[in-house]
Amino acid sequence: MKNYWILILTVLMMGMFPQIVLSDSVHVKGKWGDNIIRTIFPKAPEVFVDGFVLSVYCADTLPDLTVEVIDAEGNVILKECVTISAGETVCFTLGEITGTYQVRLNHTYGYLLGDFVLY
Repeated sequence: MKNYWILILTVLMMGMFPQIVLSDSVHVKGKWGDNIIRTIFPKAPEVFVDGFVLSVYCADTLPDLTVEVIDAEGNVILKECVTISAGETVCFTLGEITGTYQVRLNHTYGYLLGDFVLY
């Protein structure tokens, strides 16, 4: 009976959060927010890659986020300024060119950088 509950919970989690369960997470780092304790900043966005689709998830509303993807030669592949609502995922199709890329997220709250590979 215990195994059935684990199976049911796993199926539910995959149904509710397929982007998180089935995608590769891109580790992004940088400066987000500042050291002022009284100021509340939204959580930093999370980046996922699934095939040739780049997804940006934000737990809090984040207006005017610039998403930029740059290839290994320094060419800008994608540059979009988007507004992400709370709990929303925005997806971008990158094309079918394999290689190493860097994603840059820029906002007034700070910046985040991460590298990923498309196979």
